[in-house]
Amino acid sequence: MWDRWFFGGRVVLDIYAEVANSLFWDLAIPPNRVTVEEDRGLVTLHGVVERAYQRSCAEADVRRIPGVIGVKNEITVGAGQEFH
Repeated sequence: MWDRWFFGGRVVLDIYAEVANSLFWDLAIPPNRVTVEEDRGLVTLHGVVERAYQRSCAEADVRRIPGVIGVKNEITVGAGQEFH
């Protein structure tokens, strides 16, 4: 489904896909640890990561995407033994 609307003079298509792509290519974010919900530019991040910087990187990645108007970061930082 394409969510099509205008932002800053350009058409933004499927912010969800752009967010997912950004998180995929950030090597600081462990694969399959963060999930995304998007509703008209408001993005919510869920998941568990091993380090606090990974949580911060995920939020920073999302905030850079044109069309994102807000980010709710619900990613938690878990203990290292959970990731074996």
